[in-house]
Amino acid sequence: MNIETSSTNIYYSLLDLEESHKQARLSALQKENPSLYAKVKRLVNAESSQRLTQLFHINVSSTTKHEVDHSNQQIDKYLIESEIGRGGLGVVYAATRADKSFEQRLAVKLLHSDLANILPQQALFAEAQLLARLNHPHIAKVFDGGIYDEQVYLVMERIEGDHLAHYLESHNLSERNKLMLFSQICAAIEHSHQQNIVHGDLKPENILIDHQQQTKLIDFNLTQNINQQQDGFRAFSRQYASPEQQAGERLSPSSDIYSLGKLLEWLLLETKINHDLQAVINKATKLLAEERYQRVAQLQHDIECVLTRQPISLRRSQPVYQALRLFQRHPLTCSLALFLTFSAALFSSILVAKNQQLQQEKRIAENMMFEVTSMMFNTKSQQLHDIPASAMLDLTRRRILANPEIPAHIKQKMLLAMMTSSSTPYSLALENNP
Repeated sequence: MNIETSSTNIYYSLLDLEESHKQARLSALQKENPSLYAKVKRLVNAESSQRLTQLFHINVSSTTKHEVDHSNQQIDKYLIESEIGRGGLGVVYAATRADKSFEQRLAVKLLHSDLANILPQQALFAEAQLLARLNHPHIAKVFDGGIYDEQVYLVMERIEGDHLAHYLESHNLSERNKLMLFSQICAAIEHSHQQNIVHGDLKPENILIDHQQQTKLIDFNLTQNINQQQDGFRAFSRQYASPEQQAGERLSPSSDIYSLGKLLEWLLLETKINHDLQAVINKATKLLAEERYQRVAQLQHDIECVLTRQPISLRRSQPVYQALRLFQRHPLTCSLALFLTFSAALFSSILVAKNQQLQQEKRIAENMMFEVTSMMFNTKSQQLHDIPASAMLDLTRRRILANPEIPAHIKQKMLLAMMTSSSTPYSLALENNP
């Protein structure tokens, strides 16, 4: 039986089943044929994700057209002022405390009422409550929340700033400044992971930059844990979502790491990405979750290494690369150290060469002394007493040429001197007066 056809047939047979019967059928299939189960499960998850997307685009879009304007109304203890933005999950209003007990600029986010037709209201509220545990300078703080007129609402700090994409359009940031912003985002995500909260929808639109050039993360995916109960519903941006998130699998910190890698790649689109940053992007966006960075802190550490010209963790086994990074961090010190090392090596080589030259000259002098002494000794011999001076010079010349210890240039000088001296009056006198 063709597996693809079989998986498709099984998938269509599940569509008309109740949820309990569907899960029972899938459990039985998992035991009988795990590979076939995996194919069917992917189809079910993909269908669920597509259904959620359609609901968001149709139901929520139609809802926003007829959404009740809550401006100048009071919700619980908060006075709504005016709308400041809206997205796929809800509308955000500027607000203050109605009792004026605290002068605090707030933002109230009302989730779309039609979400109750897709996701349980209490489950959404419970998920929103988790965000109140996050306390980080680069995450928009959630102060309060509740249910008003069958709508879940969140009370957050109001961020005076702009979305990341708009901010980059209006500010010509250097690569270094972009990496500093990205490091702030990494720090915020690492904090949320420590609280067992995955963002699940990282993209430029969910990152605000305030007037102090500080990042603020907003719009955490409130459907990430509800998915286990609601057929794998997912809300994400496909451009930044990990493969497992697009396949409808459960979100994990690794999903955020993948999104961070895609976000870093987007940040550097207009710049030439160097080898270090490309290695970081490739590591973060591996298709398999186990091949990515295991923690956001590791990714952030490599970004900090790029900023400080330290070796990144992915290339620390390369000695030449480490030496290059050291030179880039301390160019003057390294240049001076190289100069001193070269000077010391040159001075040492000169000393060695001079010492060898002295030793050679010493050996030459000793050999010369030996030849001269031998010639003088032989002239005193009775047997050689009658040998003319020219013959003695010729004998000496032969001895010099035959001596391997005397260098060629010395031999040439000595022979030249002997030839010159052989024509002097003194040498002629020696021949005439032996």
